Amino acid sequence: MSRSALLARSYNRCCHGLIVAVLACICGLPATSAEAEKPKPLRYLRLEKDKFVLESEITQKRTKEGSTYVSLTDRGKEKMTLTLHFDKDDQLTSAEAVQETPKSKLQATATFEGDTARIRRKNNVSAIRIPANPVVTTAPDWSDIFQLVQRYDRKKSGPQEFTGLWIHPARQHLILAFRIERIGEDAIRQNGRKTALDRYRIRLRSGDYLTWADADRRVYKLFPAGHPEAAVVLEGFEEATKKLGP
Repeated sequence: MSRSALLARSYNRCCHGLIVAVLACICGLPATSAEAEKPKPLRYLRLEKDKFVLESEITQKRTKEGSTYVSLTDRGKEKMTLTLHFDKDDQLTSAEAVQETPKSKLQATATFEGDTARIRRKNNVSAIRIPANPVVTTAPDWSDIFQLVQRYDRKKSGPQEFTGLWIHPARQHLILAFRIERIGEDAIRQNGRKTALDRYRIRLRSGDYLTWADADRRVYKLFPAGHPEAAVVLEGFEEATKKLGP
């Protein structure tokens, strides 16, 4: 092949690469591997006036340094974002709750070191004693249930208790006692595929909840005990989980 032909081929390859990059930007396609690995949130829905609407989005990202958990609960006129940071050993290092309403945006933070938590809300800072690695939650938020399912030890089985810390941008913090127990197993079918789900009974400050999760600890459905009409379900599984109940 002549030198001119080789130069032409090289030029065409460069142009093709440039065109692909431009199209990726225009179409919103991932341009780097880091962008391609951006975690996709789990979306949870609730029934409102006979139709499902967004209740919350859960995003988790793990790196060499640790992991970050973000829960965004959307109640229309109020949005609450809870962000939790864990080190590489899955020990909680800090938490942040941000409440957004049409009138204000408020924040509460907590940092953890050993059995001490330092909580900042508005201009107030409180140092409290609490067992290391508590289950942190706020309201409105379902992170207490999601975290308890993650922490449940199936090998140990039986009822298990965890210390919780409730923080809120506009209210005093609370130290709570949570309880979770695996009480059975159910199964759902989606697109011809069967998925086994563990059934849990979870006790929060507001009462007992029934919760279903798969082997990877992904929650598919939850509702207050005795009130299945108030269920929160994983998007895409509204019909598949419809018969899950007491």
